[in-house]
Amino acid sequence: MSESAPLEWSIPAAVFAGIAVASVVCLPFLLRRLLLVNSGSQLTDGLRDRAPWPFRVSRNLTLELIRYVDRHLGARRRASLMRRLQVAGLHYAVTPAEIVVMGSLTSTATAIVLVMALWAHELLRPGVLLPTLLLVPIAYVYVELWLCDAGARRKRLIDRDFPFFLDVVVLSMKAGLAFPGAMEQATSQLPDGPMRQEMQRLLRDVRTGTGRGEALQQLAQRVRMASISNFVAVVAQADESGGSLTRVLYEQARQRRRERFQRAEKLANQAPVKLLFPLVAFLFPVTFIIIGFPLYEQLAGSGFFAR
Repeated sequence: MSESAPLEWSIPAAVFAGIAVASVVCLPFLLRRLLLVNSGSQLTDGLRDRAPWPFRVSRNLTLELIRYVDRHLGARRRASLMRRLQVAGLHYAVTPAEIVVMGSLTSTATAIVLVMALWAHELLRPGVLLPTLLLVPIAYVYVELWLCDAGARRKRLIDRDFPFFLDVVVLSMKAGLAFPGAMEQATSQLPDGPMRQEMQRLLRDVRTGTGRGEALQQLAQRVRMASISNFVAVVAQADESGGSLTRVLYEQARQRRRERFQRAEKLANQAPVKLLFPLVAFLFPVTFIIIGFPLYEQLAGSGFFAR
């Protein structure tokens, strides 16, 4: 057995050694590829927001593949990914083709790591390989799940800051400012976050010549939240009817605060139900063990179980 052990690990060890040597050899070329960006990608990146670092790395390494996927991506698939990118606030940083390429890279890397791990442990058999490779589609979908989670997190941040924004707009209009000036004043008072970014983009669109109604519609399409859509509809209706925008926005702010309080109350009522499983699964067994073990020791010492 002692003589066969080195032979048993010789093939996996040689594979890992080869991968390590290849990584060291290719590292300077990869670093050069990451640092030197060609003229086409430089022009594109100059007009974009800063993307998350995995997309920046993959963009420089797989630029030709991204361009190929971008040319052959279907219209429905492109529109669906673009809507998710807009909700996540990444439509000026990441393209739909980069999402598809990132999913392919993630699934390919997952498949390689799983096969090498099974090979190293001599488990490269169909009965083990096929169930393990089911993780590869999950790795492909993970990128889109991350995108949906980023959109949900962004919506929560906007929902948190939107009532404060409306309050400042109403106070500014009551102080004598017009609606555009009140929007600028309220935007300057917002904390850094998605709400401030969207309002700054709205004001920038209006300054560059876009109509206020059209800019508000674009805001609603980007964010895709009921509260923002109601705000846009109320402003549009007030502009058409000539009604008092201050009172309408005041009612909107009251409604948003009420909805926020109701959501907090709902989460507070759900907390005991969510705590039930951890209590039953983790706390109660430990409590029973702490109480029951001394009793068991006393009964066992008195010979109760020997009867």
